[in-house]
This record gives sequence, C-alpha cells and structure tokens, in this order.
Amino acid sequence: MTGRTGIFYHPSYSQRSYLTVGRRLSAFPGALKELRALPHVLVFEAQPVSDELILMVHTPGLIEEVAKDPL
Repeated sequence: MTGRTGIFYHPSYSQRSYLTVGRRLSAFPGALKELRALPHVLVFEAQPVSDELILMVHTPGLIEEVAKDPL
C-alpha cells in the first residue's frame, strides 16, 4: 500500500472544549488502538497554526468563538 492516513489529535480534544459536546472524544486515541497499529496510519499531535492558515478552511467567526473558550 502506498497511501497513508494521518490522524491529527491533541490531548485537549478529549476534554470538554470549544464547540464540543461534553467529552465526546474522551476515549480517543485509545479507541483507535487497532487502527493505529496499521503501518499506513500515522497519528500527529496537532500544533498551533496561524490564523491565516485557519482562515483557509474556517470562518473568522469560528476563530472568535474558539478564542473565547477558556481551554
């Protein structure tokens, strides 16, 4: 297999955080243990990026709402 699948995750995703319902990701990444064992699946820890990059896929309003959250 030549393709790869990337999963981007940060521990804060498993906590109650912006725009998430409760702790809906609390079982992650453990819930994907078998999937993560596959050689073509890579897990990356999400890193901060610039607003300019975020604006390529999200609205300015979303950035404002996330900024208000006391993570």
